[in-house]
Amino acid sequence: MDDTDEHAIRLHREADGLTVRLNERDRLYYLLQEVGQVEHGFKLLRGRIAECSLAGLRRVWVDWPRQPQWGTFDARILHDLDGRLMVLRYLRVQNWKSYYEPIEFTMVATRERRHGERLAKVSRSRILPVAAIYGANASGKSTLVDALEALRSLVLEARPVGAMLRLTPHLLKGVGESTAFSIEFVAGAPQSDGTVKDRVFLYDVVADRRRIHRESLVEVRSRTEESLFERDENGVELYGDLDEDPRANAHKTVIADNETFLGVLGADSEGAVSVAYGWFARQLTVIRPGAEYVHLPSRLDVDAVFADAMNAGLTRADTGISRLDFKDMRVEALPMPRNEVDRIVESLREAGGTAMLATSDGDHALLTLDDDGEPVVRRLVAQHEVETGPGADDRRSFSLPLREESDGTRRFMNLLPILFQLQEEDERSVFVVDELENSMHPRLTEELIASFLDGLGPGDRRQLVFTTHEIQLMRSDLLRRDEIWMADKVDGQSELTRVSDFADVGVRKDADLLGFYMSGRIGGVPRV
Repeated sequence: MDDTDEHAIRLHREADGLTVRLNERDRLYYLLQEVGQVEHGFKLLRGRIAECSLAGLRRVWVDWPRQPQWGTFDARILHDLDGRLMVLRYLRVQNWKSYYEPIEFTMVATRERRHGERLAKVSRSRILPVAAIYGANASGKSTLVDALEALRSLVLEARPVGAMLRLTPHLLKGVGESTAFSIEFVAGAPQSDGTVKDRVFLYDVVADRRRIHRESLVEVRSRTEESLFERDENGVELYGDLDEDPRANAHKTVIADNETFLGVLGADSEGAVSVAYGWFARQLTVIRPGAEYVHLPSRLDVDAVFADAMNAGLTRADTGISRLDFKDMRVEALPMPRNEVDRIVESLREAGGTAMLATSDGDHALLTLDDDGEPVVRRLVAQHEVETGPGADDRRSFSLPLREESDGTRRFMNLLPILFQLQEEDERSVFVVDELENSMHPRLTEELIASFLDGLGPGDRRQLVFTTHEIQLMRSDLLRRDEIWMADKVDGQSELTRVSDFADVGVRKDADLLGFYMSGRIGGVPRV
């Protein structure tokens, strides 16, 4: 790579104009996509363009980024971040899909005392670590997840001038009207004395498919608020230090109608705006049904602590897997043309590293070079042990490729890294999981949530927001009332209500939540 080029590597998705800029400090990964999939057609520029389309394969990475990613084609590269202790406080959405009237979602705790020991103390507030969103099909559960994803895309995605924004108003009432998002979040900024200072930001954006109409970023202090910038139809107004910042003044004169100022300036600056931008770029992760933890093989190979944690979690959950391991396989057995193997091998000889291969049916392998420069392939397998008799030595072991494991086991396997990452001292993130229990047995889902909540305290910054139909989680010994939300659709509009708001119908702290839910008294169930 040419180190003189600050942004020598660009990953571009032609379908929606997404461009992610990487600097020379980031590791290179090489991506191949299965022909015919929506996500095929990625290009990697590394001095030259490598066309990426290959039947039978979905992904090939060379090396792996500094931090893990989820998703089939999530193109994010996570840079080092000054302050990773970040949480979500509040989200307001208006005229977005099935939400026409404003809906408000908050992670700020009520005065309820149950499980108070696990709440984070952040900027004079008690912040909830988890939120479960229930509702009938098409009630608006996933729509809230969509809103967070859309807001993140507004901030992060680079778009050609004139390109349409991916916003969907309410089709019955909101066509021709703007969509509005308002979000409040906390970023922990390290100080020179080694402590971490909470910085609270409020970001508002109003847009339609053609342009950004209004936008503002405010840093909320204990007794005051400091506006960083405001934008309306007349342009961008800068405040405080930004008013004298030459980069900020340059960007505001050329900002396109379909670009957010937070996205443009945040990616090219330091200070408060960069910290706010980092929350969207590095700490907000949306995981959809079927998403895979794409760096599982690479990380298992190089991170023994991570491997031990994964194996312990799979064993504890009684998946039948004793450990994840690698087995040698012949290069000729790879489901890909030999000329493509040769291309990857040549790339490894030039750049070094490891190629991660993933087949369309969920199999995984690592391709490296031996001392003679010849390719070596190791396939990721699940090791099982079966008792064959009463004695301690009466056990037989066998291995299965991951594609042979059940959908539920693979889903659990792909979600386990969330727990590992959130429990790391320097890794705190906000994970939003759509249909958490997808393909999983209720006991596996419960184990995942219980493990996440285990040992939480006031100093922890872990957050997991998920949609679900799994009623077995609706227990007062597991979740607080203010951690459970109900989505309902009334007269063609979705509504969102926290269970703690139903105290007037008898839903008190010791109430039978499952009974109230199944009776329909707190909504969230189909009207059948």
